[in-house]
Amino acid sequence: MLKIFYSFMLGLFIFSLSIAAEKIVVIDVQKVVTTSKTGQKAQAEIEKAAQKLKSEIEKKQKSGTSQSNMQTFIQEKQQELLKKRQEVAQQFMKKLQEAIKEYASKNGYTLVLDKGSTLYTKPELDKTQDFIKFFDSKYGK
Repeated sequence: MLKIFYSFMLGLFIFSLSIAAEKIVVIDVQKVVTTSKTGQKAQAEIEKAAQKLKSEIEKKQKSGTSQSNMQTFIQEKQQELLKKRQEVAQQFMKKLQEAIKEYASKNGYTLVLDKGSTLYTKPELDKTQDFIKFFDSKYGK
């Protein structure tokens, strides 16, 4: 019985050592979106499209279009804007995922978590600033 207990404890010890060897970090994806050059470009692109559609709606309103035609036109423009937002977001997320994979591989990280989906992490595990520099150097041009 004592032999089984020691074998179990040894296995548990070896397992804990293998987990400790894993490199786990967190990245604040929301901060990457708002502060990276690529994220700011994506936001500016969406804002530009929104302003363009807003001016088109204003022109249409000034032309004296009927209320029902105006509602249809506004709905069409809102759908265009939604589609544009989705396209820009997909492109950005694709770049972000590629960059995270490369960053993790380059630095030997085995697990990268989004800081927004974790309840608590030690501050030294947060690699957001370092990743933003990497991301900007790769895609910020």
